[in-house]
Amino acid sequence: MQKKIFILTLVLTALACSLPYTRSPSSVMLSTTATPDIATLVAQELTAAAPPRTDTATPTAPEPVRVNLSVVYARAGNLVLWHDSGSSVNLTASGQDETPVISDDGQWIVFRRNAELYSIRSDGSDERQLISQAYLDSFRTPDLSSVRLAAFDFVPASHDIFFSLVGETEAYPVSFDDLQRVNVDSGAISIILPAGTAGGAWTFSPDGQWLALAQSNQVRVLRPDGSDDRILFSFKLVSTYSEWFYFPQVVWRNDSAGFYTVIPASAILDNPSEPSRFYYIPLKGEVARLAEFRASPVWQSFPYIAPNGISVAYVQADVLRVIDTSTADRVYTSAPGLSILGWTPDSNQVVYRAEDPAAVSALAFGESALLLSDAARFSALGWVAQDRFLFLSAEELHLRQLPQASLLLENGVTSYDFVLLR
Repeated sequence: MQKKIFILTLVLTALACSLPYTRSPSSVMLSTTATPDIATLVAQELTAAAPPRTDTATPTAPEPVRVNLSVVYARAGNLVLWHDSGSSVNLTASGQDETPVISDDGQWIVFRRNAELYSIRSDGSDERQLISQAYLDSFRTPDLSSVRLAAFDFVPASHDIFFSLVGETEAYPVSFDDLQRVNVDSGAISIILPAGTAGGAWTFSPDGQWLALAQSNQVRVLRPDGSDDRILFSFKLVSTYSEWFYFPQVVWRNDSAGFYTVIPASAILDNPSEPSRFYYIPLKGEVARLAEFRASPVWQSFPYIAPNGISVAYVQADVLRVIDTSTADRVYTSAPGLSILGWTPDSNQVVYRAEDPAAVSALAFGESALLLSDAARFSALGWVAQDRFLFLSAEELHLRQLPQASLLLENGVTSYDFVLLR
C-alpha cells in the first residue's frame, strides 16, 4: 500500500495562516552546532539509497503490481466510497457528514458529523461515534461559545487518529494548541500534548514511529504516545509582520532517520539580505546546513522541499528557482504573481501557478510547462501516480491521467481523500 497526497486545502500543512493566535512565542537563536561536510552527507545519502548488488546471469522483469485506487468523498452531506474498478458504496445518509479521511489499509473512514467525529468501515458497516459533543464541551471555558475539531488524520499504517481542538469566540477562533489521539478499534481517547504545548504543524515519519512538530521557533520530535519528546532544532521566529505564524515544512527521509526543513529569513523587511537556509536534521547526529538562498517573503510564496529531500523550489522576485544539496541554483521560469504549490511525486517537476489562479502547471528544468488544470477551477490536488491525479473544480471531483483530458467523477463534492491498495 502506498498513499501519496498533497491536498492544497488541508489544515495539516505548514501553511499556518488560517487561525489568529493570542500570544507570541519567544524566539530561540539558531544552533551553532558544527555541520558535516556536504559531500559526505550526499555520499551517505547515495550509499543508503543504492540497491544491493546481485549477480544473476538471467535477470527477469518483475511482475507488474496492480494498484487499486479508492476515493472517499462528501457530497450533499453524505459519504461515498468510489473504486477505480467502477464500483461504489454509499456509506452514510445523514445529510450532515463531511471531511472524510481513509486509513492506509482502506478499512476505516473517519469523518465529521456536525461537530462530532465518527468512523465507519469501508463496506458501510459498523458506524460509531469517536468524539462526542459532550467530550468537546468538557474543554469549553466561559470565554468560548463552543469547541470543535480543528484537524484530524490517521497515523500511518495504523487505526489511531490524531486530532486537535479549536475554540470559538465572538471575535475569532482560538487554537487550543493541543494534540490528542483516539483509536478507531477501541474508541480509547488519550491526550498526547496538553493545551498550549502543541501549536504548529505535525508530520509523521514514514514508519509511523515518530512525530515531528514544527513550531514557530523550533522543531520537536516525539513518539506517537508522547514519549521521547524533545526539541531537535531551534531557530529564530520568522516574522510575517502579521498575526499568523510561519511553521516550516518537514520532509522525512524514507528510512525515518531524519528530515529536511527550510528556515526563511527571520525579518526580511528589516534585513533584506538575510538568506533562507536549507537543513538536514537527523534524529541522531549533527545538523547539516545544505544550502542558503535569498527568497521572496513567505507571504508571497513558501519555499517547498521536493519529496526526495534533495531540492528546494523558491521564488525570488517573480523568478521560480530550484536549489539542491550540491548548491546548484537554477532558474526554471519567471512570471508575475508566481506561487509554488509543491512538487510532482518523482521530485522532478515543480507545481506552481502565476497570475491566473486556475492555471496550475508542472515544470521540469529545461522543459516546457505542463498544464495540469483543464477545468474552470483547480484546487485540492492529490497525486495518485506521477502522471495521474485527483482535483476539485469548484465542487466537481476530477481524475486525470496525463496527457488525456480529466474525467469527471462526481458533482457536488466538498472534500475527499484517497488510498492506494496493492
